[in-house]
Amino acid sequence: MSKIIVDSIQTTGGTAFGLPAADGAAGSYLSTDGSGALSWAAAASPDKLPPDSHKIVGTVLSGSSRQNIYSTGEWSSSGPWTTYYNSWSDTNSRIQGINMFMGDGYSTSTATTQPYYINDGMHNESRKLEFAHNGRVGHSRKDYFEYDNVTNQYAGIHIRALPVRNTTGTDITRNANVYVSAYDNDYGGAAYYSFVPDATSYSAVTSGSWTDLNTASTSNTDNNFGATSVTFPANKTTILFLASATRYETTYRMKSTNHFYNLNTLFPDTDDLVCDLRMLHALSTARIPSASHTTDTFFNVYPTCAAMYGDR
Repeated sequence: MSKIIVDSIQTTGGTAFGLPAADGAAGSYLSTDGSGALSWAAAASPDKLPPDSHKIVGTVLSGSSRQNIYSTGEWSSSGPWTTYYNSWSDTNSRIQGINMFMGDGYSTSTATTQPYYINDGMHNESRKLEFAHNGRVGHSRKDYFEYDNVTNQYAGIHIRALPVRNTTGTDITRNANVYVSAYDNDYGGAAYYSFVPDATSYSAVTSGSWTDLNTASTSNTDNNFGATSVTFPANKTTILFLASATRYETTYRMKSTNHFYNLNTLFPDTDDLVCDLRMLHALSTARIPSASHTTDTFFNVYPTCAAMYGDR
């Protein structure tokens, strides 16, 4: 076959291409590098995600009405496992927050005495995908109607994640702007965290590190964390987390603010930093059987992402 193609090209005055020495796998096709060298390549699968680009920026959002003990089965002074502070001021709160974000308040099958602590209202969310049109993604002063008149610290919560991949071999430091609502500095606080894995490839990740980027410890108000500086390590996917609480307005009426803004600053017109679409969809869909309600096992989303959408 190689001789036929080469002879045909030479007969018509074209340039001979460098063909692979052996046949490819069934269903593969010839691909060129643009300089005359051909190789076998796998056919694209129709169910693959689009390539990462600064033109596609999305987040995953989970929410809970939370409320309080006025009605049986809702929140009291304890969270899904221990006392929960939405400011993520302690490790136990962060573990519970991540489990709730992933749609499960108490991640093991032994949760016979613990009700679900996420997506517990008719207008709440569980791992909902939201995408930016231009400079902002999320919601601002969104109305919530709760039959429980929540005038104490047990406000509803929202947790949002944005996976950011540094496609270069050099660390990049950029401003990542966020707005969040809070009710108080403990149970109804707000937090802004980053998670950085310990390895560059998804499949090699066995742990990671959390960084407190900003924490709201004010009363019933919206908090503009402004131009918060974040360092994104080379060739890694960092995940930014926003935890916010709903603000009390009046009887049965709440307001919630939870969004990233000035995305043109974080993702300028270049693909050095991109929204990691593989990780975005893993955060939205993945099940992690090894998850624990008392241990930080969030890093498992990386090898799970590799198994679902391919390693890198």
